[in-house]
Amino acid sequence: MEQVIKGKHFSITDPQGVKTVIYEVSKAEKNVEKNGPKFVIERLDYTEEFVGEKTKKTFFVNEPKPEGNRLAIFSFGKEKVVINNGVLDGNKVLISKEPLPFHFKTMYSEQEMEFKEFTYTPNLKRPISIIDPETTDEVKPILYFDEKTNEVKGKCKLMPYKSYFAFEVRQGEDDDFVLLGGSPVIEE
Repeated sequence: MEQVIKGKHFSITDPQGVKTVIYEVSKAEKNVEKNGPKFVIERLDYTEEFVGEKTKKTFFVNEPKPEGNRLAIFSFGKEKVVINNGVLDGNKVLISKEPLPFHFKTMYSEQEMEFKEFTYTPNLKRPISIIDPETTDEVKPILYFDEKTNEVKGKCKLMPYKSYFAFEVRQGEDDDFVLLGGSPVIEE
């Protein structure tokens, strides 16, 4: 039986050596705490097929919004990532004409580490994501309940001898989102 997918989809083609991942960025729910994140990110599901030496990826947006869905697009190459903004507007994707190339420093450690604590929204979405640039897989956090602050928090374990890319969504001056990216800062 074939799976029925509701919502919208769009495709991109990655050249050889490039892996693209896309996140939907949306405002957090109105009842989020005063100091909580203003925006949340959700990685889009996709399928892929190989077309010669290229990879065609079809991304899915489950809940299209009438005003459009904001997208953060990350294309990982060797030791660099190209960051782009886009909007799924009806049946078309509008992508900024000038992507922002972002070179990131490799973080190196010979010991396993934990990335600093971060707070979750009530629906357990978070404004920060850590990605393994080689596989483009997310580093999944370990959740725990902080009794002092009465909040659900998470920590990510980072493996030795690996580099990682982290990005965070924050509120900009014009009440829109701003992407901050780079290697995660490790607190000892």
